[in-house]
Amino acid sequence: MMEKNHQQTQFNRNQEQGPTQEAGEGGYGVVYRGVLPDGSLVAVKNLMNNKGQAEKEFKVEVEAIGKVRHKNLVGLLGYCVDGSKRMLVYEYVDNGNLEQWLHGDVGPSSPLTWEIRMKIAIGTAKGLAYLHEGLEPKVVHRDVKSSNILLDRKWIPKVSDFGLAKLLGSDKSHVTTRVMGTFGYVSPEYASTGMLNEASDVYSFGVLLMEIIRLISVNYIFNR
Repeated sequence: MMEKNHQQTQFNRNQEQGPTQEAGEGGYGVVYRGVLPDGSLVAVKNLMNNKGQAEKEFKVEVEAIGKVRHKNLVGLLGYCVDGSKRMLVYEYVDNGNLEQWLHGDVGPSSPLTWEIRMKIAIGTAKGLAYLHEGLEPKVVHRDVKSSNILLDRKWIPKVSDFGLAKLLGSDKSHVTTRVMGTFGYVSPEYASTGMLNEASDVYSFGVLLMEIIRLISVNYIFNR
């Protein structure tokens, strides 16, 4: 029923018993909450019916983070291939994303105290540092933003959505690629030249840090 492959589990659709409830939407797919036979909750990313990009994202996510284990990176548990459909099965992180807590309706008093915000910022930085310095080839996320930072009940951040990630070998200072990402977070150098390296993620993290510290949105930062 399940096949081990490069440390990920290949699931079939019956094993996922769902997906049952929409939990969000990533860059190229809808994310559902699913349940495995043992009762554990998972997040199932159903890649959109865009064969070229969906297949590309599927391969990138499996290759980029299939073997990664870090408490500040969302864990890829396995995948499902059903004809032309591709699904990615992740650990379920049950406290929403950072954008929702920073800019959503959280009541008269935000639970994000200064201490919690610094905890989120430091944890996110550690996750990105691991991608850039702890892996070979290194992984450039390419879409660091508040909606891609998931939070658990203890406010531990987990960087998610690796569909735009690029691998960068030690013999390369950069890769040249079509500019993708989210307005406001994309570095000017990458936007103007298409040359991508880990510094692009660092710029995006700097924008994210401004959001966290000042509790303002990216649109406000760049439309003043």
